[in-house]
Amino acid sequence: MTTLAPPPPHLARLFNRLDAADASDPLLRIELEFWRNKRGSRLMPTADDLAPEPDLIAAHIFVFKRSNGTNEWEASRAGSEAAALLGLASQDKRLSKLLAPRIAARLRRLFETVAETAEPLAAAFELRVKPDRRLWIEILAAPLSSDGRHVDGVYGGITSRLEAAAPAAR
Repeated sequence: MTTLAPPPPHLARLFNRLDAADASDPLLRIELEFWRNKRGSRLMPTADDLAPEPDLIAAHIFVFKRSNGTNEWEASRAGSEAAALLGLASQDKRLSKLLAPRIAARLRRLFETVAETAEPLAAAFELRVKPDRRLWIEILAAPLSSDGRHVDGVYGGITSRLEAAAPAAR
């Protein structure tokens, strides 16, 4: 597994695990391989290169594009599982309007890091849902570019699993 040098503090606070494009979830590994295959010899693929997704991963995929001239990201595609986890229930698909604000804050930091480095990242974090339960969420974010030079979108996937909290955390 390739890991980044110590992550910047703003990322270390938000994620339990941050890897340079090495997801632990099998579906996210398939999504990353799909992104790499569609990229080919280019630095980054376009959003159109990645449509349609294979059925196996389609429910967990999302594509966010950066709004022109702003730091706002807007969902242009999201599979059913991704939309549910991200809280994309409203017509407003902007990251700042997601119904899951704790996830949106983490996505914003992750997307900005991917935009700066033009490299895919996998990240994981936990949310407490009950005193004895936690929701473990893993995200893949990979850069997209319409001109081949600048990151103007993010292709990714999101998965979750419910676990019992560790006894020390109860």
